[in-house]
Formats: sequence, structure tokens, C-alpha cells
Amino acid sequence: MPGEPAMYDFMGKQTVSKDFVSTGVDKLDMLLEGGIPRGFFTLILSAPGSGSEILAKQIAASGNALLFTTDETKEEVISTMKRFGWSVNGVDIVDIASKYTQSVMLSQEKRISIYQKRTGLNLKELIAEGSGALPSTKESEPDFLAMLGDKMTDPKLPEKIIVHSLDFFLDQYPHNEVLKTVHAMKIANLRNKGALFVLLTKGVYGELFERRMEGVADCVIELEILKKGTSFDRYLAVKKMKNYARKIGMARYTIDKDGFVLEMIERIL
Repeated sequence: MPGEPAMYDFMGKQTVSKDFVSTGVDKLDMLLEGGIPRGFFTLILSAPGSGSEILAKQIAASGNALLFTTDETKEEVISTMKRFGWSVNGVDIVDIASKYTQSVMLSQEKRISIYQKRTGLNLKELIAEGSGALPSTKESEPDFLAMLGDKMTDPKLPEKIIVHSLDFFLDQYPHNEVLKTVHAMKIANLRNKGALFVLLTKGVYGELFERRMEGVADCVIELEILKKGTSFDRYLAVKKMKNYARKIGMARYTIDKDGFVLEMIERIL
């Protein structure tokens, strides 16, 4: 009956046509009935512990990809990919995590230097300097949000762009500015006819912001983890696929030595 879920078993390997971009996960391509349509912006909403960081690397590992990494260094990303046996060839990694760490350390060093300088001043000199508040160390810092936009202006963009994750930018910049940048990335990806994947932790930045992001996205994939007794069940749901309503469905998944493995799916007909 319409509206009732239908159960399918995954069999064989999904063939991806020229109109779609593979996610790099065969059974996810099957769930999507061919992969991600070219030009689509896919939002991946993930619960903590769902393994989204592994999915991001697995998508990138299929090659011709640009990965923005905000909470792991380039070395950490490569190390993890090699541990799963994935190739790093064809993956361009923008290491925002290292750049941010360097910025924080430099700022702290400047702060310590100012304090050390002031401890050597006498009271009269301190008053003359206008001491009394914390030393200001704010100078021109790297604009990490602009890095996203700058990379997207490259006329030779790779087929897949992965941002892991948007959380970093939401913690650093006004949410409206982040949303504008996401819009700009979506337009650039549409011109490139590639696949843009943006990861966001579910339930952290408010339901309204999540709804706005879901409204901008062409495809919404949600990763959920549920505790059942002494074990955990992980579920992947395709909540939205613009102009492809029959692709809406969900599947239970595990993470093994090969990465994401999707099991039986449930599709809403």
C-alpha cells in the first residue's frame, strides 16, 4: 500500500551513470538508486558516535575529491584512510585543523609575551601604558570561512567536495555568514556539476538552523545511533532527495574494517 515501507536486500554492485556521482560506498549508491545527482548539495546530519568522520573519508577515498578537514590534521586523515585500506590518490586535503591550531598557538605566545613584558615594568610605566585590562592580541587572523569560498572559485574543481565539518565554522562565525557561504558553495557546485557534501552534527545548533540547512540542501542524509540493551544500532536515512521522491528510505549500517557497510533497507513507496 502507498506510504508503507518496502524491504529490499542489497545484491550485486550499483552501476553509476554519467548523470550521478558515486558516494564511494557501493550500497549507499544502491540506496540512492545510482548515487548523487550531479550538481546536488548533500547535507549529512550526524549524531555523535555515528561515524560521520569515517563516511567523509570514505567518500573522499573514491578519488577526484577535495576534503576540508577541520578537526583532524592532514596526517591524521591520511593515516586513518590507509588503515582502512583506502587510496589517498586523487584526494586534495585542505588542512584547516592545523592552520587553526597554529593560529591559536601564535595568539597564546603573543599573550604570554605581553604579560612577560608587563611584569618587567614598574607601576608608573604600567599606568602610562594604560594597563588594567587583559592584553589585546587580536590581529589579522586567518579567515577560515573565506578559504571555503576561495577554493570554490577554482575553475577546475574536483568532482566531489566534502566539508567535515560545518560545526567548526558555526563556532567561529555568525550563523548567517556561514549560511551565505554554503549558498555560494552550492552555486559553484551546481556550475561544476559535481557533488557537494557538508557534514553537520545533529542537535547542536538548534532546530531552526537545521531546518534552514535542510531547506538549502538538495539531498539530506541523516546518521542516527540508538542504544538497545548492551549494543548500539546505527541507521542511515535519506530524508530528502529533490525531484527523486522514490529514493527516500533508510538502512541499518555497521562500520567494519572496510568502512560503512549498509544492510537491509526500508524504502517508503
